[in-house]
Amino acid sequence: MSSSQWGDGQGRSHMSAQAMDAKRKENVAYEYLCHLEEARVWMGKCLEEELPHATELEPALTNGVILAKLAHFFAPHVVSKKKIYDIHLEKYNANGLHFKHTDNINYWLVAMEKESLPTIFYPTTTDIYDRKNIPKTIYCLHALGIFLHRQGKAPPVQDLVGEAQFTDEEISKMQADLDEANIQMPAFNKIGGILSEPLSDAEKQAAAEAEKAAAEAEKLRKMEAAASLVNDLVKGDDLAALQAALESHHLGIGSLNAEDMPFIKAALEAALDAKDGEPLTIDEIRSAVEKGIEDAERHRQVVAATNLVNELANGDDLAALQAALENPLLGIGSLNTEDMPFIKTSIVAGVAAKDSEPLTIPEIKSAVKKGAADAEHHRQVVAATNLVNELAKSDDLVALQAALESPLLGIGRVQTDDMSFIKSSIVAGVEAKGGEPLTIPEIKSAVKKGAADAEHHRQVVAATNLVSELAKGQDLAALQAALESPLLGIGRVEVDNVSFIKSAIVAAVQAKGGEPLTIPEITLAIEKGNTDADHHRQVVAATILVSELSKGNDVDALKQALDNPLIGITGVAAEKMEFTKKAIASNVDEKGSPLTIEEIQTAVNQGNMDDKHHREVVNATHLISEMARQGDLDALLKALQSSLLGLPKISAENLPFIKTALIDALAGKGGNPLTIFEIKAAIEKGNKDGEHHREVQRRVKIMNDYIRADDEDKLYEALNDPFLAMKSIKKENMSFYMKMCSELMETKKRDLTFEELQAAIDVDDMAGDGTKAQLSSLQKFLHLLEANERDYEEEREIQNVKQKVVSTIRQQQELEENLNIMDIKIGLLVKNRLDLDDVVHQQTKLKKRSALGGPSKGLKSLSKESREKLEGYQHLFYALQTHPNYLARLIFQMPGGRTTRFIENVIFTLFNYASNQREEYLLMNLFESALKLELKTMDNLEDIVKGNATVIKMVITFNRGARGVSSLKELILPLVQRVINDDEIKINVNPVDVYKAWINQRESETGESAGMPYDVSPEQALSHPEVKERIAKTTKMLSDVTLDFVNNLTESFTKIPYGIRYFSMKMRQALAEQFPGSSKEDILKVIGNLLYYRFMNPAVVAPDAFDIVELSLDKGLTNEQRRNLGSIAKVLHHASANKMFDGENSALSALNTVIESAHQKFIKFFEYASETEDAETHYNQDKYAEVTQLAKPVVYISVKEICNTHTLLLEHEDQITDNEKDIMHKLLKDLGPVPEIHDILGAQYAHPGPSAPQDAVAQWEERVAEGGKSEISLTLKSAVDITNTDDKDNILNVFLATKRMAAGLLQAQPGQNLKEILDTAATPDQEAEFVRIQERKREMEARRTAGEDRSDSSGEHKTEEPAPAPLLTLELVKVSLKENLEILENEKLVDASNNYQSILNSMAKDIRNQHRHRQQRKKELAGLQHTLSALTAKGKYHEDQREYYQMYVDACLSNLTKPKNKKKDTTRKTVKYNAAKLHEKGVLLEIEGLSTGQFKGVTFEIESGDTGKFNVYAKFMGVSMEKVELIFEDLLQLQYEGVSVFKMYGCAKINVNLLVFLINKKFYGT
Repeated sequence: MSSSQWGDGQGRSHMSAQAMDAKRKENVAYEYLCHLEEARVWMGKCLEEELPHATELEPALTNGVILAKLAHFFAPHVVSKKKIYDIHLEKYNANGLHFKHTDNINYWLVAMEKESLPTIFYPTTTDIYDRKNIPKTIYCLHALGIFLHRQGKAPPVQDLVGEAQFTDEEISKMQADLDEANIQMPAFNKIGGILSEPLSDAEKQAAAEAEKAAAEAEKLRKMEAAASLVNDLVKGDDLAALQAALESHHLGIGSLNAEDMPFIKAALEAALDAKDGEPLTIDEIRSAVEKGIEDAERHRQVVAATNLVNELANGDDLAALQAALENPLLGIGSLNTEDMPFIKTSIVAGVAAKDSEPLTIPEIKSAVKKGAADAEHHRQVVAATNLVNELAKSDDLVALQAALESPLLGIGRVQTDDMSFIKSSIVAGVEAKGGEPLTIPEIKSAVKKGAADAEHHRQVVAATNLVSELAKGQDLAALQAALESPLLGIGRVEVDNVSFIKSAIVAAVQAKGGEPLTIPEITLAIEKGNTDADHHRQVVAATILVSELSKGNDVDALKQALDNPLIGITGVAAEKMEFTKKAIASNVDEKGSPLTIEEIQTAVNQGNMDDKHHREVVNATHLISEMARQGDLDALLKALQSSLLGLPKISAENLPFIKTALIDALAGKGGNPLTIFEIKAAIEKGNKDGEHHREVQRRVKIMNDYIRADDEDKLYEALNDPFLAMKSIKKENMSFYMKMCSELMETKKRDLTFEELQAAIDVDDMAGDGTKAQLSSLQKFLHLLEANERDYEEEREIQNVKQKVVSTIRQQQELEENLNIMDIKIGLLVKNRLDLDDVVHQQTKLKKRSALGGPSKGLKSLSKESREKLEGYQHLFYALQTHPNYLARLIFQMPGGRTTRFIENVIFTLFNYASNQREEYLLMNLFESALKLELKTMDNLEDIVKGNATVIKMVITFNRGARGVSSLKELILPLVQRVINDDEIKINVNPVDVYKAWINQRESETGESAGMPYDVSPEQALSHPEVKERIAKTTKMLSDVTLDFVNNLTESFTKIPYGIRYFSMKMRQALAEQFPGSSKEDILKVIGNLLYYRFMNPAVVAPDAFDIVELSLDKGLTNEQRRNLGSIAKVLHHASANKMFDGENSALSALNTVIESAHQKFIKFFEYASETEDAETHYNQDKYAEVTQLAKPVVYISVKEICNTHTLLLEHEDQITDNEKDIMHKLLKDLGPVPEIHDILGAQYAHPGPSAPQDAVAQWEERVAEGGKSEISLTLKSAVDITNTDDKDNILNVFLATKRMAAGLLQAQPGQNLKEILDTAATPDQEAEFVRIQERKREMEARRTAGEDRSDSSGEHKTEEPAPAPLLTLELVKVSLKENLEILENEKLVDASNNYQSILNSMAKDIRNQHRHRQQRKKELAGLQHTLSALTAKGKYHEDQREYYQMYVDACLSNLTKPKNKKKDTTRKTVKYNAAKLHEKGVLLEIEGLSTGQFKGVTFEIESGDTGKFNVYAKFMGVSMEKVELIFEDLLQLQYEGVSVFKMYGCAKINVNLLVFLINKKFYGT
């Protein structure tokens, strides 16, 4: 935007006020952008660098780097560059702001302070770091620029207003930012005036000269800065930066060669070392640079010489190489020409070792030295090899051995025994070379070969000896290995031939008289052994052929094999071959391998005998087969014991299993008779089956014992025994499995079978992981869906205990409220001995309330008409429980004063104070619905925190119950206890409170006015040293104790009650959805307001009021203990909300650092605490949950609450639902108008009539009031019965009713699947069983009803029960079931194609849910009993408190009846003062309109009246004023509330403290 658009004033007379204001804001935004540009340009000149654009300058200043650099510019002695954190912004660009960036800001502030810039311009660190007030920062930069320029230390700040150009978008954005920040723009045009008056001409001349001097000084400073930078960089490794610094024009060195930089750096380092680390001057730097350049040049010459050596080493010019090596630059000296080949080789090797890198001078010198040594060594080695070649021609083995062992050859020690072989090897080597001497490698090779030959000779001898030795033993494998030794050269030996070869070797050794065999002799023995082995194999092949042919059908081939002369079998007859073949085959099968010649001969003989025996055996086996088919066990046993068959002895207990095995074998043969072998196999299998069956039964018996003993661990191990091969079961499911088996055992009145135990696992699988439910297994456990007598007893006990809990809560709430009132009145009485009548009256109310109580009335204790009326309320309250929107909307229709009472008296009562999981789950749903409704009425997050949201009050009130107190006690008690018990902790940090306590203490102790004002500000209070001293002593202590609280609380989020954590989670989700622009931290602060400020903070402030600490009746928390806890709670609240101490709390600003660190912990704590599992999982609730519950939900509610709730619903019927077809309209219509008390409780509560006496009417009113408090127990149920399947719209009800009918059907009629059962007609026996099932259920229901009758002890009218419905038949059930299944199939809930499998799967889940419900019921009962016990203990405490108060009141009454003097004084006491006297005593502060000199004309007369009351009569200048009645209790209340002054007669100001002191002294002698 151009400058002409700003400030020209054109057209203003035509602009509206709104337009003028908008234009003004645009001007402010533009001028501020200009000031940003002015600051940016000025800092850029100072720092000689380009800074971000004016629109980006504000965020660029937050890290303080630019400001710290600026500080270094004008105060380098204060801020060095080394101090600047993150000077190159690597950390800032990578991770954003870090707290250490604040150091940079602080450096800048300190530097300005050192330069004496007035502190009025200074911003705070948070103004910059947190961008709380960047305009203040720019304002300070302008002031700093002007200030430094006037001192000649910086260029001037330009005025760019009207010159700087910005786009409309940039101006609009800045305007929006300024509006949002709501910051007062500093007066930039007044900076000069603040700093000083305008300069005169002389001052301007002086300023110019100062500026010139400053320029010279700046030049010198930059030279010194350049030198300082060089000194710093020399200590590092950045050569490029060092070169850049040296080339700075401020040093006058000029450009440098990068290759020289290492030498220049080394020269600089040497110069620094020479000065013991003192910085180098510019001249010293220049001198060192020159030396470094010279060193670099010298180095290049040396490198050229070394490079030449490296290059020549790769060629063949040894003379040139020698000349290069003798170059004086290398310092090697002259070399021996004969050594050059070795020197060259050494250099080449050195280059290779460095991966072809050129050698340095030290490496070249080392290579030369090594090459010369290698040359000398070579000459010595040649002489040594020549000696060996000469000695090999002689017979002197000793001399030859010594020559070979010469260290020059590197052979080492040579064995003397090997020398003859070594000499032969060397001679052979010389001959192979045509007589030429051998070289060292050839000598080494010859020595190695000779040694190997010697060793081989020794091994061959050992190998032949080993063969002869092993042949004497039995280890054929070892003998084979020895024969196959390569040393013998025999090769591979057939393993099958080794035994025959062994025999041949043994014979050969014996033939030599025991001498070992030679290799040729061993070879001959092997050949003989192989021949013997071949013959043996031919014989074996013949026997194997016989064995194999016996298994086939070629009898002729078998006979031919038996006639083979190799095996010599006799007695073979063609006509007996069939039996011979069987005998051979039988023996082969029995042996499991081919027969020997002897065994074949035996089998042939046996076959001949079998021919005769055959017919007898066939008859016997046929008889066994027949007996097995007939099932005659006795006849079968006799046939099996026939001596013809020779079968093993048969056990009678195994006979049924043998019979089964025989039948299975016959079936496998198509009914043909079994052979003797098949019979034997069947007997063996039957015996094994019998043993297995008995072992299974034994283990099943043990498992039944484990079930009876309720030993889950042992039962789990038994079930997973691999022997039984049962399905696996998960460890976590054992409780359900154990309970299921126990209930089945109880039902069957016997041990469970293996099949029943397996079926229980099947049901567990079906219910647990969605496995397809098997009907056969499911049917065994369907009875578990039915309730037993124990279930009813437990449900009755739960209802009884729940009734006691709810009634006790009601009574204790009222008793506690009255006790609190009594406590206040006793406190006032103790202090002032007044108002005893009020105390007695309150005590009478306590005694009356304590005597109340009694059982709730059930419906059966009412008249028929009342019962019918209340049944409608059962439907109504069920709808209110299960549809949270009704109550949620109704809550917000309540007037402000009625909401709390409505929540406590109706809502919590309706949900039985969440005494079980179902009710708590439904209450959570109500909270969630109410939260969503209330959030819709709010515009921002602040509304929730400041608006005292109704739903938050509900949640807090609920969680202040027994569970909440228990959690709070676990969280807070240890922390609070430490504060209460530590006498050293004394905290009072509020300046005004400390001041007032100080004044009250002085005046109460002295009875004189302190002479100081009563109403003061925190600053005024802190002006007193006494106040400062008291606060200073406790601030540090408060910090330590608070941090201890923070650390313990924030690490204990899991101890917070689930209900408040769940609500926090839902609230966090709802806030994120309702206010999507809010940050995560802002939302968590709102959560923190709930979790800490609303839930925890009150318990910290008043732990005795929330039962966190237990105190005796006559001892409570002291004022000091309360003040300590209040101070801690205040700091904790500030930390949770990130609220700093400032303004009137500035005395505690030292705690702000504690608040900052603690707030981060609180934020994490709020985040973790608001993350938990969903309510359905936690409370184990879903849409089917109520089906598995035996008892319907019951609420205990007073008649008055029923009527009030009905009234409210009728008043707000249109608000709680906007659906004309909503069931609520029907429920309210059916109930009709709100009933009177007598409509519910009976005629005894009816009005006595208009003509009745007044006393009778009063008695009726009292009776009605008490009757309204009578409690009614309502069993809630839906207005639509879930068993009523006529309502086709209620698909869930149809599904549940279908399962119930299917359960009864499946218990009476078995089948493969549900569809088959539906299509199969029931037998008479099945119909009879179904009747028994229904009668059993009806009998159990009658017992339950009888139990309810017993529990109703009111003795009032009982209504008659309706006649029982007729029993159903299976066929009628099937008709209804098919209709329901058709409805469900249309809704895609079941499928006939899979035989309605989803119904079975759901029933399996119901069995598990029934078990879970029973477990939950036990847990619920235990929890209720625990709660009742705690309530009883609390009631005992309240009763003790009431008795304690009674004792005190009795004592007071007794004291009042005792005369203090023998003569009773019946006159009223009066005291009289003039105003001057009261003013002197400090009681009267002033009388408006009168001077103190006129006070003598004003009189006050105080007369004691009724108990605790005083009459004041006054005359003003002779004029009587009206009587004023002072109630002493009111004065004490004013004093308690800290009110120090009040007005009397509208003009007289009275000191409350001193008036109370005067009354106590004059009327009570204290």
